[in-house]
Amino acid sequence: MDKKQYGWAICMACALLLFCTAGLAQTGFSAYQPYLTRIGGLTNTQASTVVLFRNLFGLAGMLAVTPLIRRFEVRRIVTCGILLCGVSFLAYGFSRSFFGYCGAAALSGCALGLGGMIPASVLISRWFNEHRGLALGICMAATGLSVIVASPIITLLVSRVSLRFSFFAESAFVFLAAAVVWTVLRSRPDCLHTEPIGAHHVEAAKSYAPRNAPARLSFFMMLGILIFGMPGNNLYSYISALYQSTGFGAMEASWLLSVFGIALTAGKCIYGQIADKMGTYRSIWILYILAALGTGLCCLAGNGNFAVAAAGVILMGLGLAVTTVSISMYAAGAATEESYPATVTKYQVLSTLGALLFGVVPGATADRTGDYVLAFVIMLILTIAGAVIVQTAYHAIGKENRKLTEGRL
Repeated sequence: MDKKQYGWAICMACALLLFCTAGLAQTGFSAYQPYLTRIGGLTNTQASTVVLFRNLFGLAGMLAVTPLIRRFEVRRIVTCGILLCGVSFLAYGFSRSFFGYCGAAALSGCALGLGGMIPASVLISRWFNEHRGLALGICMAATGLSVIVASPIITLLVSRVSLRFSFFAESAFVFLAAAVVWTVLRSRPDCLHTEPIGAHHVEAAKSYAPRNAPARLSFFMMLGILIFGMPGNNLYSYISALYQSTGFGAMEASWLLSVFGIALTAGKCIYGQIADKMGTYRSIWILYILAALGTGLCCLAGNGNFAVAAAGVILMGLGLAVTTVSISMYAAGAATEESYPATVTKYQVLSTLGALLFGVVPGATADRTGDYVLAFVIMLILTIAGAVIVQTAYHAIGKENRKLTEGRL
């Protein structure tokens, strides 16, 4: 491969990394949620607590990863992350109690912190001066692809063999993927004596904000990201549980989850191209609106209409691409190049903290009402509130940056 185009190999390696750490262990894990209660013997609240542990240790990993990036090669860090992901599936397979599942979830959370969006965003920012939005969209679309691939396979393996075998099979795949990631990834272009994609692109200097966002606007950015993180990081975890709790069959719920994954993948790929042409602000509004519409349709799960359910998960999948891709784009618009890694970490931590604060609410409401409809209604309200707050603040930051840039000309 031409070294000048090696950035695309980095993009594919990041996609495989996120397929495992942010996909199979996070988004794709939602296929296991009903089985944790049905086969694992957990209550809905306990199953939500497993997700809570994953988010808690994911938060710890995210707080640790930026200092680690300053001291060690990103390649080594993400390889440790994906190896932890493989170990977490082994731990799930050996678990026989609530505390065992929590321990496995803690490992998968650490895997996300060390091998998730933060180091992947740093790699993409180092290897791409041009087409950065497209590259982020492609590599992060892998989380949606994992749902498409994993959901029907998990359902088949659990029904035909066992829950334990399904966990072990995923562990074997992740370890193979770790070998590929280690082989392909390089921390910086100069490791191969080459340059980033678009190294001489005239817009490269405008990839970051001219200054860090003012404190007041930064606060509202962080508040909006925190609020949206509550539904944005939890909606996908309960799709299968929502529809099975309202009378849909296991295979129907599995196909709906796969359809969601297809839409999520498409949303991330499309977003990258739209963002490169329309800009972050307008393109993200489109995704927020789609996410809200889709979540609203999911709130109608009790009517048993498969077409409405399919429309809901498609719209929600397209819209929830915003949860991951927007973080790095927001950071690029609100921080200087020097502050970019720390800002990505801060925003990602806040998003995960939102998921953590909301963690047990879906399971607790399901134990009380018998299904997950009320949880989705609450998440719809939070989706709208978070979107309005963060987009208003980001728009104001953009206006401040334009004034500053024009004043320098």
